[in-house]
Amino acid sequence: MMLSHWAITVLFVGLVAAVVSDLSTHRIPNRLTFSMILVALVLHTWFGHWEGLAFALSGLVAGLLCFLPFHLFGTMGAGDVKLLAAVGAIIGPGTVGIAALMTILAGGLIALVYITAQGGLLAMLRRYKSMLVLLTARQPQYIPPAQGEAAGSRFPYALAIACGTTLAVI
Repeated sequence: MMLSHWAITVLFVGLVAAVVSDLSTHRIPNRLTFSMILVALVLHTWFGHWEGLAFALSGLVAGLLCFLPFHLFGTMGAGDVKLLAAVGAIIGPGTVGIAALMTILAGGLIALVYITAQGGLLAMLRRYKSMLVLLTARQPQYIPPAQGEAAGSRFPYALAIACGTTLAVI
């Protein structure tokens, strides 16, 4: 399904608002994600009738399911999951799957830049080297993060979602 101008506008206005909010407050407001979902449901239904509603609902569910496991395991915030669900309601189930994969790739690159900016890249590389040595020596052991390493740090993931979604839509 080709995205209409209204869908692209709602998508990118919503993503920009989410990125700004996430960068400044480390939160993506429910009113933003739910507004995106509501607009997507209403307009897809208006222009596409029952097929449009099915498209938006299936995209919503697909987007929700893509990132829900990450939230359940504590590696992603609920706002990020809801944002991808809202994106799915706008772009549909097929494209949201691609957007999720692109988001994971973009998130990895952004995390690498973030860790480097925090001064933790060398410590992270040393830690992974130590882990590799221990794994090959068959001595499983927990290796705590080194001093100055950014392991466990969180960064605003809305930026990765916006980048991944943009790549998927293009």
